Amino acid sequence: MSVGLIIAKKRREFGWSQTDLANKAGLKPPTISQYESGVRSPSYEALIKLSNAFGVTTDYLITGEEISESIIDPQTKIFMNILKYLSPEKKEQLLQQAYYIANGYYFNDLPVLNKPADYADYILKKYSINELPIDVYSIAEKLNIKVLINNLGKEAEGILYKGKKNLIIINSSIKNEDRKKFTVSILIGHVLIPWHLQSQYSRKSESTLLTENIQEIEANEFAATLIAPRLQLQRDFIKNNVCWENIKQLAMKKYAISAFSLANCLVNYSKDHYAVIQSESFKIIKTFQGNRPIKNEIHPESFAASFFTNPPEQEEIRNGIVPARFWIEDAKPDETLYEDSIYNPIYGKVLTLLVMK
Repeated sequence: MSVGLIIAKKRREFGWSQTDLANKAGLKPPTISQYESGVRSPSYEALIKLSNAFGVTTDYLITGEEISESIIDPQTKIFMNILKYLSPEKKEQLLQQAYYIANGYYFNDLPVLNKPADYADYILKKYSINELPIDVYSIAEKLNIKVLINNLGKEAEGILYKGKKNLIIINSSIKNEDRKKFTVSILIGHVLIPWHLQSQYSRKSESTLLTENIQEIEANEFAATLIAPRLQLQRDFIKNNVCWENIKQLAMKKYAISAFSLANCLVNYSKDHYAVIQSESFKIIKTFQGNRPIKNEIHPESFAASFFTNPPEQEEIRNGIVPARFWIEDAKPDETLYEDSIYNPIYGKVLTLLVMK
């Protein structure tokens, strides 16, 4: 069952119109119609908003709760019924054959895991990688993935060619080392996630938050876990308050990535507690939200809004406790949260970190 059909099915279960769902998810009714009709697919950001509205996981919206419900063709049903009666050894043999038929090769060192982030954890453990910053080029070398730098023009930030020998080409026009590192991590994810079966993957310049491609979303989750391991994040942010000042210090001195990337990794690690919003001229450009639905507009009394009415001449952080209703769609009447907003006049954008209590 497609994502659009799952959304429509779940909406009907709640007895909602498309307008009802749009209002609850912070989207527009025509957008819901496009998702359900298959004209377009929801972005990662939209999937999170929809999953929050329904009270389900994003995995449910992608695959459906019951695997049998997502199976349409008779051949797949037969395979699933056969699997019920196979021994673990025969399942492994079948899996190897499936990889070989799909790819022409089999990555035989890889266990069967459930989520993209689990594969990142496995690689870190397998190679006993405990020190930060994570050297993704060394990981690629250990996995026999060759990384080259070459001019790709405006085509992509990086391209992966999959096969018995895997090759990653990074665009030489990218000067930001953080972007290069994240691009390599994403493309390694496409190599290791077993159901990513294309022979070629590319990393475009647009934000992965806005992508509508499920495999790109999964590779992004893999990359976030690889460069900012979950256990390390837990240790660091038990010792340090979660705020831009500490995120900037840890990002620069320990993780060797941008503060924005580290904040997004933090949200990916603990979706109940954090969200990151980028805004410009009173408009929200991007959100990396957790399990709480973020509003579509900047509240005029928020710290973020104060930067647009009274912008400083140099980088500045403004923060404090604010009513949760400033930012959260389903906020309780007396609920508060910690807003930490940072503005740099060079970029003209505000980054806001929300810390839920």
